[in-house]
Formats: sequence, C-alpha cells, structure tokens
Amino acid sequence: MTTIVYNAKSRRMASDSRAFSGSRHPIGAKMKIHRIEAGKYKGSLLGVSSRVPGMNEFVTQWVTGGMSKEAFGTNEPDFEALLVKVDGSRFFFNNSIYPSGPIEADFIAIGSGCKYALGAFRAGADMLGAVNVAIECDPFSEPPIVTLQLDTSDANQPSKIGRVARLFRNIGARLRNRLAASPFHSNQ
Repeated sequence: MTTIVYNAKSRRMASDSRAFSGSRHPIGAKMKIHRIEAGKYKGSLLGVSSRVPGMNEFVTQWVTGGMSKEAFGTNEPDFEALLVKVDGSRFFFNNSIYPSGPIEADFIAIGSGCKYALGAFRAGADMLGAVNVAIECDPFSEPPIVTLQLDTSDANQPSKIGRVARLFRNIGARLRNRLAASPFHSNQ
C-alpha cells in the first residue's frame, strides 16, 4: 500500500504517492507524508500507511488534534505510521493508537515496500534510491517520490524561503522609497 522511509542522518522523510483504492487498481496519486501544522506535535513529520481508504487523512487529523484515545473513537486502528517529532525522536504505530518508541535507528521504513527499501538502503542506496527500488519491486508503491525535511526544533520559526523573500521585499521597498525621495528622481 505504500513505502515510507525516514533517514535520521539527513532528517528527511520520503514516500511513494500511489493512491490506494482498496484493491489492486491504482486511482492516482496522493500525499502519504505530512508536516503537522498545529497542536503539540506542530512541525513533526508523519507518514501513514493503511489498506483502509481515508485512514491516512484520519490519522493525520488525529495526530494534529493531540492523539487522544477519545478522538480516535471507535475506529479500528488499521494503519502503520511513523511520527518524527521536531526534536528528532521517532515513534512507530502498528495497528494501535499507542506508539512504540522512541526508536533508535538511522533508517526506518514502513508500508508494503518497507523490506525492499530497507534492503536497498543496507546494500548502499541512498534514501531516494531505496524508495525507487521499493517502487520497482512492490506493486502497491508508485512514483512520484515525495520528500519532507524535518525543520528546526522551533516549530514556529518561519521557513528559510519565507525569511529570504521578506528580506528582499524589505530591501526593495527601502530602495523604492529612497529613489522616490531623491531630488534626481523624476516621475515622468
């Protein structure tokens, strides 16, 4: 149903994108790895694999909401998931709402393609190469490969791209103001 890997040294998570329809029939592509955007796990990375359509989205919302037993309700926990907190600690869920961890491993793989990815990594492939091997061998994994980088431990920190863009906007605004105030500037 999926291949999800995490490389602790590079602090990156990667996955395939095959959307599972509940059968062997592929129905397109979807995100299987997510950055948690709110709550006590904000900034964490989450990868979810399940044979139940919609479980990925449900588990992502459940983690965002704080992972309470009550919030999971009576749903059957039919999923595997890997949660990487902002501090780098790693937790594994296997058909349970109770995680195992923290897991100490440089490379973790889950999903139907995990054995292929782990074998490729142990044979010398990098993270993306390992996912590519899993895609070639596992009928439930397909491209494109998606990656997410685990950011700084300050989950409220704006992204580097956002900070650079703001810097250039501020510099541009200052230059325009100086140019407009210059006695040599003409509005014609």
